[in-house]
Amino acid sequence: MEFKKIVKDAEFYDPFNEFKLTKRPTEIRTDPLFGRSIRIIYFPVTLPPPPDQRPIADATKPFCPFCRPAVFEKTPRFVEELVPEGRIEVGSSVLFPNAFPYDAFSVVGVVGEEHFVPMDSFTPELFSDAFSAACNFMERVYKKYPEYRHHSINMNYMPTAGGSIIHPHIQIIAGDIPTNYQRELSERATGYTKRHNRNYFEDLVREEERLGERFIARDEGIVFLASFAPMGITEFLAIFEGGEDMMAVRGKVREKFAAMGSGIVSVLKYLHSLNFASFNMSIYFAEPGNPGYPTHLRIVPRTQLPPMGASDVNYFEMLHHEVLTIIKPEEAAEGARAVFGA
Repeated sequence: MEFKKIVKDAEFYDPFNEFKLTKRPTEIRTDPLFGRSIRIIYFPVTLPPPPDQRPIADATKPFCPFCRPAVFEKTPRFVEELVPEGRIEVGSSVLFPNAFPYDAFSVVGVVGEEHFVPMDSFTPELFSDAFSAACNFMERVYKKYPEYRHHSINMNYMPTAGGSIIHPHIQIIAGDIPTNYQRELSERATGYTKRHNRNYFEDLVREEERLGERFIARDEGIVFLASFAPMGITEFLAIFEGGEDMMAVRGKVREKFAAMGSGIVSVLKYLHSLNFASFNMSIYFAEPGNPGYPTHLRIVPRTQLPPMGASDVNYFEMLHHEVLTIIKPEEAAEGARAVFGA
């Protein structure tokens, strides 16, 4: 497995250094599986402390449809043939249909009873309850409609990451048509197995653990890494080991998601220490019959860049499909390891 990176130097006379001749590097990395490139650029900025989110949380709480008792009064209910009880409840989580769906089976899951949870205050139990409720739903869908085999759990935390409601929540999609990412991953992983007679993700974990640069932790058969070629300003990847398919993983949902929740909490605490205040997260469930496609998770923090609050997505990512980042994955892994080991 090749972790390909090339450094390109730009030369110019720097007005911030008495117009002396300056070289500034751009590192171009290529993802080993997808072949897509990302760029690590020189941008000497420290994120300022995020704005106080409490005022917007307080202002939206009286009208929140996810707070109790409104969640039982103002949210849709499932059709009886799929969920006779109307909604699915596990611990502090409540699951119900998305009123503005993305697919035939598009669902929202409330994460906890608190309207506002700061990024460094999530607990493993909050995630474990929500993920367990989601798996309860996905298992019902898969048993009744096995052609709907492309399942994911997703989260937009706070408006900067696309969240339209402050109350923490996840979104679940079960479709018979894969998303672009799911389709390409399936094709690439299958192609890798045919070419090398090996599993890409097993090779990735083995090589990352050997190198140690981006390997963070292993817990209950879940490996946490910093991605070599991140899909955002930085990215953390968690992989379920063992090649279990979708239904097998769900049979161990409590143990698996307790470990997953604990790892997510550690990642969020690390990101909070860097002054990030929002994130996107997706869990992609293993594709039945494809051992090269394991259940895995990706977390990407989101931010606004100082001093004008510029978006962290510009023309490069939007129109060239190429991520720009200012954080080296190796540095992100080192920082996260300290939190995981705390």
